[in-house]
Amino acid sequence: MNDKKYAVFLDIDNTLYSGGKVPKINIDTINLVRALGHFVFINTARSYAFIPENILREVPLDGIVAGIGTDLRLGDKRLVSEIMSKPELKKIAEHFMGDSREVAFEGEDIVIWINPEKKRNPEYFLHSPEDFDTVYNDARISKMYIKGHLTDEENILFGKTNIMYQHESYAEFVPKGFGKAVGMLNMLKYIDVPKERCIAMGDSENDRDMLLAAGISVAMGNAVPEIKKICDYVSCDAKDGGVAKALRHYILKEE
Repeated sequence: MNDKKYAVFLDIDNTLYSGGKVPKINIDTINLVRALGHFVFINTARSYAFIPENILREVPLDGIVAGIGTDLRLGDKRLVSEIMSKPELKKIAEHFMGDSREVAFEGEDIVIWINPEKKRNPEYFLHSPEDFDTVYNDARISKMYIKGHLTDEENILFGKTNIMYQHESYAEFVPKGFGKAVGMLNMLKYIDVPKERCIAMGDSENDRDMLLAAGISVAMGNAVPEIKKICDYVSCDAKDGGVAKALRHYILKEE
């Protein structure tokens, strides 16, 4: 057992990443932590294809937990790869095709959009539910993103086979049996690190299960008040290197 090593799991948005970039102090500190033999992972609700390229390019990582725990990667090895069924995708597509809300089918390799906002620059569009039988026959879709709020009827319709997450301005759902905590705990088993030496960092309600399941929980200074209340440590804001400050506190013992 790796009982001398820590395993760190980082949310992306407004935790590791802020304003479209990763603070250099986070990158430098992650390098120091990994040089000492500790593990560092991303644990994100984003599917793998929706992770910003500059994160994958700039941040030194041991692996990734993506798609709310549906996609686990340790180095170049794929450990878990759970996708939504084609009948489910077609049912979802049929429901939202006549809707004005922005919808994303987030996959391991591509993200397919309905009604993308102008700020997006999407490469893949869905024109018909039947596209999943033709154009996107091989697409491996991990989760759903919907801008705005799901109706009670939608929660019933899609909640039979999925776990639903409603946030302030958007909603997500993922196949039942998965979650950020599930993905993190599965990764701990693969790398043989005890939960007590697991550090999770986040800022919002979709990090709650991960933070509660970790041995050590860290909230960014910009985290919502409810998340700060459940965490062991509150760092500084993400834009100021909140990840680095927490790593220096718990692992490098500098403060």
